Amino acid sequence: MSVSKSSDRASVLGRLTGVVKAYADRSYAFPLVAVVITGAIWGVTLQRIQHEGEEARATAAATSSQLAETFAAHIAKTVHDADVAVRWVKYEYERSPATFTLADYKQRGLVSADTALQVTIVDVAGKVVQTTTSAAHSVNLSDRQHFKVHERGDIGLYISQPVVGRVSSQWSLQFTRRLNHPDGSFAGIVVVSEDPDFLTHGFYNLEGLGLHGMLAALSDNGYLLSRLAGGAPTSPRGLPASAFSPMRGASGAIVKDPVDGVHRFVSYRHLSAYPVSVVAGVSADDALAPYRQSRLLYVTIASVLSLVLLGAAAWQLIVTRRFRKLAETDSLTGLPNRHLMLQTVRQRIRNEEPGRVALLYIDLDNFKAINDTLGHKVGDELLRNVAFRLGECAVPGDMLARIGGDEFAYLLSDERALDHAERIANDIVQAFRRVFVMRGDDYTINVSIGVSLHKQSDDTEFGLLTKADMAMYAAKERGRHGEESRFHVYTPELFARAHSLLEQQQALQYAIINREFFVLYQPIVSLNGTLRGVEALARWRHPHKGILKPDQFIPLAESTGLIVQLGESLLQQACREFQAWQETAGSRIFLSVNVSSHQFSRGGLSHTIRQCMNDNLMDPDALQLEITETAMLSGSRDLRLRVQDIRRLGVKVVLDDFGTGQSSLSNLVSQTVDGIKIDRQVIETAPGQQMAAALIESLEKLTRDVGLSLVIEGVETHEQAVWLSRFKEVSVQGNFYARPAQLSELTPILKSGS
Repeated sequence: MSVSKSSDRASVLGRLTGVVKAYADRSYAFPLVAVVITGAIWGVTLQRIQHEGEEARATAAATSSQLAETFAAHIAKTVHDADVAVRWVKYEYERSPATFTLADYKQRGLVSADTALQVTIVDVAGKVVQTTTSAAHSVNLSDRQHFKVHERGDIGLYISQPVVGRVSSQWSLQFTRRLNHPDGSFAGIVVVSEDPDFLTHGFYNLEGLGLHGMLAALSDNGYLLSRLAGGAPTSPRGLPASAFSPMRGASGAIVKDPVDGVHRFVSYRHLSAYPVSVVAGVSADDALAPYRQSRLLYVTIASVLSLVLLGAAAWQLIVTRRFRKLAETDSLTGLPNRHLMLQTVRQRIRNEEPGRVALLYIDLDNFKAINDTLGHKVGDELLRNVAFRLGECAVPGDMLARIGGDEFAYLLSDERALDHAERIANDIVQAFRRVFVMRGDDYTINVSIGVSLHKQSDDTEFGLLTKADMAMYAAKERGRHGEESRFHVYTPELFARAHSLLEQQQALQYAIINREFFVLYQPIVSLNGTLRGVEALARWRHPHKGILKPDQFIPLAESTGLIVQLGESLLQQACREFQAWQETAGSRIFLSVNVSSHQFSRGGLSHTIRQCMNDNLMDPDALQLEITETAMLSGSRDLRLRVQDIRRLGVKVVLDDFGTGQSSLSNLVSQTVDGIKIDRQVIETAPGQQMAAALIESLEKLTRDVGLSLVIEGVETHEQAVWLSRFKEVSVQGNFYARPAQLSELTPILKSGS
C-alpha cells in the first residue's frame, strides 16, 4: 500500500471519528450519521477497494509460492538428513552385524540426531534387537508396513505413515532401509524414527505463514506425513493424501482446506529426490484482512467499530476455547486426552496429600486383532463402546481419559485412594466380562489394569503414569495370554525387576562385545572308548560371578534376542578352535554345536555356516548342529525348510533332548534329522526302570535301521555305563567318560581311544 493511500485513509478516518464524537450525545442524529459515513466511505473508496483486493490476492499468491519453494527445500533437507542416518547405520551394521551395537555408537556420539526419537535395528523376524531408547521392551514389528515392503525387496528409502512407535510409544515417521546379509538375503531393517511434527514445526519461516497459514507434507504412497495449521499440528491420524488432491499442481490458487475448511492461497511442489510433495498456504482471511479492514473502516461508523471490536474479542474467545477443547479432547471418544490427563494428574498430586491420589492404566488386550481383522471403522466403533462402558464404572469427581490407541487412564482422589482404585478396577473387570455387540456380532475384549498410588511428595505425573504402566504389564504377565481381565497394583519390586533385567541385558551385550564367552568341549565316545566327536559347550567368564554355565545366561539371551549374536560368535569360535586342533591332532571326528531355534528362524544361519567352512577350510561333514526336540516340534514350516537347507550343505542336524517333550518319530522316519540325542533324564532311570530301558532299546534298533546316529548323554555312573554295554552302535557322553575341557586336554583321550 502506498504512502498516499495510507494518508488518505487516515484523513478520512479522522474526519469520521470527529463526526461520531460530535454527535455522540445526540441520539436522534445517529442513523443519519451512519448513512452519511457509509455513503462517504463507499463514495471515496469503492474503486480503490477493488484495486487493493486484486493487489492483496496477487501478493498472497506470490507469498504462498515462495513459502512452497522454501518449505520444499526444508523437507528435502530433513528427509536427506534422516536418510544419511539410516544409510550410515545400515552400512555399519552390514559391515559387522556381530559386533555392531547402537548403545556403543550412541555413547560415542556416532548415532544422534536433533529430531530422532530413536534408532532401531529390527531382525529378519521383525523383532527389535537393538534400539537407542533406554529400557525399551522387546517388541515385534513384522506386521508393520515399513517392515513388509523391505521384506519383499530392496526399495531403498521408505517413509512410513505416522504410527505410534511400539518402542518409543510416540507418534513417529519411520525412515527405513533394508538390511542385507552378505549374500543379499533379507537381514531385517534399520529404522530412524522422527517426530512427524518436526517436518512442519522445524520450518524456519513459520512467521511467513501468518496466523492461520498451513503447511503439509504428503507421501506419494497416499498418506499425510505432517500438517501444521493455525500454529497447531494436526492429529497423526489425518486424512489420506487423496483428500488434498484439489491442491495438487496449484500455484497461488484459493482452495478450501479439506481438514479445517479454511480457504487459503495454496501452492504445491513435488520433491525431485524423494516421493514427497509439499503444500504451503496462507489464509485468505489473513492475506485479505488489510484490504477488508480498510473497506470496513470506510463503511462503518464508530459505534459499529466498537461492535466489531467486541465481536472480534468474542470471536477470539470462542476460537480460543474451541482450540483448547480440541487440544484437550480425544476426537474419537470425546474423553479427555493424554495431555489433559497429565495436566490434571500434576494438579492433583500438587494439591493432595500423598496416599490420596491413584491412577489406573487400562490397556485392551485383544483389540489389535479385531482392529486389524475387521478394519479401523469397526475398531473405532468398538473404542467408543469401550469408552462408554468404562464411563459406566466411573465415579463423579474422577477422571477417565483416552491416552493412546487402545489405552485409557482413570484418575481418582480419595482419603482411601487405593481401596477406591481397587474397587474401580474390580468394577471394570466385571464390566468387561460382558461381550460387546456391534453390527449383530459379539466381540470379547479383555483388559489389563495397572494401579499406582501417589505416595511420595516428589512424585510426578510421568512417574505415576510409568508406575501404572509397569503394573499393567505385570497384570498381563499374570493373565493367561489375554484370556481374562485382571489388575495389578504397583510395588517397588516391579521397578527393581525392570531395572535388573535391563542391567542383565546390558551385561550380556557387553560380554559378547568383549568376548567374555568361551567354549569347552565334552567328548562323545563309543562304548569301547573311541573318541567319535566333541560337543561345544558355552561358558561365560563373568568378571564378578566366575564361570557361568549355559542355564545361567541362555534364557536371558533368548528373551532379549541376543542369542543370535551370541550363537553366531560361539559357532565361529568353536569351528576355528576345532579345525586348528584337528590339524595338530590328526583326528577325524566331528564337532557338535547347540543352536537356538531363534538362529534357525532368523534365516542367516546357512550363511554363517558357509563362512565358518570357508574361513577354516573345514569339511561340512565334520560339523553337526543340535536343535532341541521342543523347538523342532513347535517350529514353523519355514524353520523346517531352513533345517533342510543346512543339511543340503553337508552339515548334520541332530535332535537334542529327545524324550523330554512330545517326542515325534515322524522326524526320524521322514529323515528330517540325521540323528538324535537321548536326554540325560532317560538314562538316569534306565538301569532300574523297565519303560526307560525299553525306550532306549527301541530307539537303538530304529535309528540303526533307518541309518541315524544315536547318542546317549548324561552317563554319570559306572552302573549306567555297564548297563549300556549291551548296545553296539550307540555313542555316549557324560562325566563318567570325560568332563568338558579345552581341546588340548582331549589329545590323551584320543590317543588312548585309538
